Amino acid sequence: MLSRVANLVYWMARYLERAENTARIVDVNAQLVLDLQSRQAADDPKSWEPLVYVTGDEEKFFELYGKTVTERAVIEFMLFDKRNPSSLISCIAFARENARCIRDQLSSEVWETLNTFYLKLKSDDFSRYAQLGSADYLSRVKTQIQLLFGVAESMIPRTDLWWFFQLGRHLERADNTSRILDVKYYMLLPDLHAVGSALDMVQWASVLRSCSAFEAFRRSRRGQLNLERVVDYLVRDDVFPRSILFSVSEGEQALAHITAGADHLEETEPARLLRSLRAELEMIDVPSVIADGLHEFLDDIQIKLSDIHAAIQATFVDYDTASAKVLA
Repeated sequence: MLSRVANLVYWMARYLERAENTARIVDVNAQLVLDLQSRQAADDPKSWEPLVYVTGDEEKFFELYGKTVTERAVIEFMLFDKRNPSSLISCIAFARENARCIRDQLSSEVWETLNTFYLKLKSDDFSRYAQLGSADYLSRVKTQIQLLFGVAESMIPRTDLWWFFQLGRHLERADNTSRILDVKYYMLLPDLHAVGSALDMVQWASVLRSCSAFEAFRRSRRGQLNLERVVDYLVRDDVFPRSILFSVSEGEQALAHITAGADHLEETEPARLLRSLRAELEMIDVPSVIADGLHEFLDDIQIKLSDIHAAIQATFVDYDTASAKVLA
């Protein structure tokens, strides 16, 4: 397939996954503030500031909204501000534009579902969010994105187009899960005396819920919620769809389908990097990782995922820059 088409569908999947992840993080944080039942929590910068760091766009936020962090400013930045390239509306708009460019490669159902979602979403703002309530509004958003993924899975033939879609989706998911863990560990609970407290358990439960992992975790790993158990589940569980290991493995399989039958792509740099990261995740000892520094470990994973992305671009796209325009 054309490198331009591969790149567009790859980024389309990444933008959709990023949009869903943004909705998940905002939803869980809003519910966490309510669970703590503190009126001051909603206006406390510590309740909302960590969300700014999830996407790595904190410099852009402070440039647009100043140093004062409020619930409304964070919600607008993460959901509705088109000046933020990682906001919900920006991600859906980018995904729609990519889909428009390859509309002849997609089924009409996929295009119509995405286009309808964008047209309904583009006029939303904080007032609409507040009117419906965070839980209702974000539930609708997540349901619509999940519907879109379901339509794509039902309608897209298992050609290279589908496997590039899967590759982008799972690489983005692995990166997002690492960021959710990093924010909780590095920012949400700075007081060591709170470790093991009711507050600590509520926050770890919120991390699991942000990955739709709470019920699955309870069924498979009975026991108290704590740092080690949650990290082990979200990093290296091999059957939970949103764990980092599972996402990396799915990305590796998608790449194997793409390169199957192509002798000149038998051993590519992206394949080598994915295989190396998967092997590392399978072999890690979680207590040792925590002792050595969980933040540094997660940061290293994000760097390696970025290297994998760069290798994918170099292998499948950038060798012919004249015909591969990146919408990113």
